[in-house]
Amino acid sequence: MLKIGELSKIAQVSIKTLRYYDRLGLLKPAHIDRFNGYRYYNLSQLPLLNRILALKDLDFSLDQIHELLKLDLTSRSLQNMLRHKADELRSHIIDERSRLLRVESRLTQIDEVFRKETSPVVLKTAPDYLVVTVRKRLPTLSILEKWQRETLQEIHQYLGQQSSAITGPDLLIYHQDEFREDDLDVEVGTIVRESRSNLESGPNYGDIKHHTLPGVKLLASTLHTQPSQALGHTYAILTWWTQVNGFRPIGPWRELTYEQEIPTRERMIEVQRPVMTAIDFYSHLEMDIMEPKIFTKPGFTLLGLRYFGKNEHGEISQLWDQFNRRMAVLGDLPYETGDAAIGLCITPDDSSEKEGFEYVAGFPVSKVEDIPEGFVVREVPAFTYAVFAHKGDLPSLGKTYEYIYETWLPQSGYQVAAKIDFEYYDQYFKNFAPDSVFYIYVPIKKD
Repeated sequence: MLKIGELSKIAQVSIKTLRYYDRLGLLKPAHIDRFNGYRYYNLSQLPLLNRILALKDLDFSLDQIHELLKLDLTSRSLQNMLRHKADELRSHIIDERSRLLRVESRLTQIDEVFRKETSPVVLKTAPDYLVVTVRKRLPTLSILEKWQRETLQEIHQYLGQQSSAITGPDLLIYHQDEFREDDLDVEVGTIVRESRSNLESGPNYGDIKHHTLPGVKLLASTLHTQPSQALGHTYAILTWWTQVNGFRPIGPWRELTYEQEIPTRERMIEVQRPVMTAIDFYSHLEMDIMEPKIFTKPGFTLLGLRYFGKNEHGEISQLWDQFNRRMAVLGDLPYETGDAAIGLCITPDDSSEKEGFEYVAGFPVSKVEDIPEGFVVREVPAFTYAVFAHKGDLPSLGKTYEYIYETWLPQSGYQVAAKIDFEYYDQYFKNFAPDSVFYIYVPIKKD
């Protein structure tokens, strides 16, 4: 079965529209999870969805579409409605005939996606990449291509000034699962080969950031060699293949663009998606984080380096790198307790996570004295915590947080006691290796 976001990607219809069709009774999910409210659809519902889209494109209102779908073809009201529409079509037959051909072409293309793959899908791994990128929210999909082209030119010019050798390919990342025509969160850039100390320690240039794109243990990948307007079909193929072969997506879509040796040829685009086997995915949820430990932890004082923002370019990982370099020079913090390293996340009371949050990477101390330059102090009160273990790689961390806040909390009988949580890194943390473990503390109280 398809999650609503996956159906959105295949059909190129927004999640908001699919939910609206559900409320109107036009397209009901095949299944709604009674615990978390997630909507699931069958592939067999695609013809019905495309029938709705086709009728809408023919200028039928949603009320009319609802009637057309439920009424018998011999119904007098249906006949009258169609006669009225036929009269409208005759008044501008040339335009409407063109519209009809586009709808029929779209229906045929969607059907072909599931009958014939244009390129095989393979599974591969990806190492850590040093990348130079710009991340931005774009108001509409229509300006993406122009913005991407201009931004890549700016990045290449910047790297040329830094004497950095571009290894390529160029990179495009979509930081949302669903298909959108507006409010896109996208990142473009290129993979580079250069001394990491030169790039990572140097200043960023305007919106251009250099950072490490974390490696991925398992990627579903396929090559797109057709004209660029057919790219949506390649996404549909990869989504369908992932679903039917027992995998679940765990990270954002990536496009890697390779320039052809012959300039006149269409560029080759590799479409990728980090995935996990469905068995591992659900085992991760059920075995690793389904049953948190709940206990009270005394208050503590945290001394460390601070970041405020939305972690759009991996700034938290960069903060830890900076903190570790500072600690290599300092040795120990004054009055350090010897407890694990802690990453404290605080959302200010007068803002939401969309506006930004504070993250402090540091160590607990028993007393505050001789604060190192650039360090901050944060006091964390005593709370009762639900403590979750995250095992494995970095790309699946988002799924752990999604489970905590969207599945476990609504069903638990608890609510969040404060707008904070923190990550507890002890000796079992192995830098997101397969057997790495760290703990997420969420303050809770009874409803």
